[in-house]
Amino acid sequence: MSAHSQNIPVAQPVLGDYEIAELTEVIRSGRISSGAKVQAFEQAVVEFTGARHAIAVSTGTAALHVSLAALGVGPGDEVLVPDLTFISTAYVVLYQGAIPVLCECDPSTYNVTAEILESRLTDKTRALIPVEMNGIPLDYDEILPVADRIGIPVIVDSAESFGSEFEGRTVGDQALAHTWSFFPNKTVTTGEGGMVTTSDPELASEIRSLINQGQDGRYNHVSLGFNYRMTEMQAAIGLAQMRRLPWILEEKERIASAYDEAILGIPDLEPAPRPTYASRQSWFMYSVTCENRAQRDAIANHMGKDGIETRTGFPPIHSQPYFREHFGYDESDFPVTMAAWERKLDIPCWAGMPEDTQGRVIDSMKRSLA
Repeated sequence: MSAHSQNIPVAQPVLGDYEIAELTEVIRSGRISSGAKVQAFEQAVVEFTGARHAIAVSTGTAALHVSLAALGVGPGDEVLVPDLTFISTAYVVLYQGAIPVLCECDPSTYNVTAEILESRLTDKTRALIPVEMNGIPLDYDEILPVADRIGIPVIVDSAESFGSEFEGRTVGDQALAHTWSFFPNKTVTTGEGGMVTTSDPELASEIRSLINQGQDGRYNHVSLGFNYRMTEMQAAIGLAQMRRLPWILEEKERIASAYDEAILGIPDLEPAPRPTYASRQSWFMYSVTCENRAQRDAIANHMGKDGIETRTGFPPIHSQPYFREHFGYDESDFPVTMAAWERKLDIPCWAGMPEDTQGRVIDSMKRSLA
């Protein structure tokens, strides 16, 4: 550990008086399950994303799962899922008895492309779940026509891209459905929590029923549903976070731009991707591209000794023990994705990070390569 007494986390939420005031109001009201705060939070997300409907749920995983369930995905169906994503993107397909078909990524964005998706389509493909890694939007102009041509739905795992823009338009209403996570390391947090946005009224209605035990009217259960409701406390925090959102996005862009400039001057490292169609990125994480895994791990180890937390990101799904055991994947499968992951290193990027703190991060990276 260096002489610096305070460690630097890779991510941390911004919480304070706004959240305390909203939570206090909920506690004093005595209504702590779904109520006015949940409705207000949903409306705030509708207004921000431009989608016609927002349905608050208990987690980002729940958002993905209930979206698949509402679309009737089931046994024998195949759902295309990126290999480079958090495990829940694939798990929710298995929850429905369907088969997750893994796809390579484009190393220049960590996302899937239209060409990649088309190469994995079969007559059993029932849905697509592309993921917006690190808050980098999908290229919707290329991807959505793939699904349109064969008439299958697209559920975008937008967990990391709250606040991102595609060609000047906020992400959240491009596909049939977008799912969000409000985990503490996301742009907006509710502790745990999630959301589905859609402009399809029938899909929204079905999701609302399914997250409330499949009810149509009180105690009238018409389908096999779930308990995926968001609490008033979660929604209260979310409402407070929405007040902070413009500042959070500005802060993260400030930090990302400073990293861009610094990393361009460090041999062997490449700054985070910035595709031209992404008019704004949420900067869920800032990912440096290293030369190889050995260099990445050495940099991470050096920075750790300096009290700076880093993250190598989610290991590709095919390399996870559960999927190797149940689907027979080998470490050598999906070589493009594995190579991209082995070079990827997430460094601290959070709203409110002081300039001198970011300076420590940059200095530590430079010294790790000296």
